[in-house]
Amino acid sequence: MADVEGIKVANYALKDRGLYYSEKYSIPIVHNNLKVPYLMLDSIPKLCYQTNCLENSFNKGKFRTRISNFQSESLIKKAIGYSENKQQTILDITGGLGHDAFIMALLGEKITLIEKNIGLCVLIEEALENLPPEPYFSKAKSNITVINSDSRKFAQKVDQFDVIFADPMFNSQKKLKRTKQMEFLDLYLEEHDDPSVDFYETEFKRMVVKKDLRSLSGIMEDPAISFKGRSVKFDVYFGGAL
Repeated sequence: MADVEGIKVANYALKDRGLYYSEKYSIPIVHNNLKVPYLMLDSIPKLCYQTNCLENSFNKGKFRTRISNFQSESLIKKAIGYSENKQQTILDITGGLGHDAFIMALLGEKITLIEKNIGLCVLIEEALENLPPEPYFSKAKSNITVINSDSRKFAQKVDQFDVIFADPMFNSQKKLKRTKQMEFLDLYLEEHDDPSVDFYETEFKRMVVKKDLRSLSGIMEDPAISFKGRSVKFDVYFGGAL
């Protein structure tokens, strides 16, 4: 799996942020564009590779529409067993760009987000850092812990979480339409990881696997229930493998 090999600080006001990430993830500060994957810290942080760059914002672009209507996220609410009266602990084992995790955090859930790719971790951290100071954003931000790791290291801790959440990036044996973000991630990551199969063998309480509506399940057993939308579905499993 590819990962970033440098940080370019394009906006001098972000110098301290660059130094912070450089120390935290042991990535050198660079002054030129690289041929290998690198991070560019600017007004909108970017993950760059070859001739393309990926942006990630929780307050701009298409994702802003989801945020403004987060209470209408009926599929994800049903899938995780959402209740206004109880905060759940959720382990997101395929962090990605953190979009679903942020929606769940806005709903009041406590999220531990695991992402093993440093470049994606920084995009998530910067998206959280650049949120406006509205109280509901601050509360959601406090509900998320971002950890750079292989989520399988948490497989023996599933009893500490109410829900295991996985989005294997729509792996499918069928040819699916890809967004520009997904096309970039296909190129950048080179391969996709699906730890949900490993977690299925653990003693989880509830596991949710997000898939493209036409995708086959990566898990051999059929889900206990599946909540389907126009383009995605959330397969829900209870109690692990028997």
